[in-house]
Amino acid sequence: MDRTVPSPVASAATSAPRARRWTTRDLLVTAMIGVAFAVLLIPFTYAYAAAQAGGVLGRAVAGGLFFLPAAFAAYVMRKPGAVVLVGLISGLIAIPFTPFGLVVLGISVLTAVLAEPVVWVITRYRNYSWARIAALGFAVGLIEFLLIAIGIRSTRLELPVLVVAVALSAIGFLIAAIVGRLLADAVARTGVLAGTPLGQTLGEI
Repeated sequence: MDRTVPSPVASAATSAPRARRWTTRDLLVTAMIGVAFAVLLIPFTYAYAAAQAGGVLGRAVAGGLFFLPAAFAAYVMRKPGAVVLVGLISGLIAIPFTPFGLVVLGISVLTAVLAEPVVWVITRYRNYSWARIAALGFAVGLIEFLLIAIGIRSTRLELPVLVVAVALSAIGFLIAAIVGRLLADAVARTGVLAGTPLGQTLGEI
């Protein structure tokens, strides 16, 4: 009888795709995360609107607020699509509670859609070290602001102002990513996220 024991490399290769599969529990937890952050999106939207008084620099500083749900979801769920799902749910629920209507949904979904591929490139849904979390936020902030800058034709601004705005956006998103991980770790320690990939990781430590 062949009793060949699978190698650790083969086991890791087969377990990785399995870990990325969605279960009903995963969907429910992700939906709950979206609902929870919908509540935060309401004051975030007012803060973003107030920041627009500062022009392009104000937008750059406040934009990172909308990345917090994406960073939290990416770190907790560690599955393809989690960031987009949370962004969509939180944006939809927040619409009736702010005077900005579809703007809330638009910013939330835009941030999530841009973040999803960056999460894959930087973390591969496996490595969420502090350095990678920071790089994730920095990259998304850089990309999103450049796209917004093109859309609002802010490239007509003087180069020094544009450079400062891009830097502020990248740093703001970086801070949001770090805060998202800190918040997720704090919630996970209560046991609420025990069934999530993050909760399972903490349980192994």
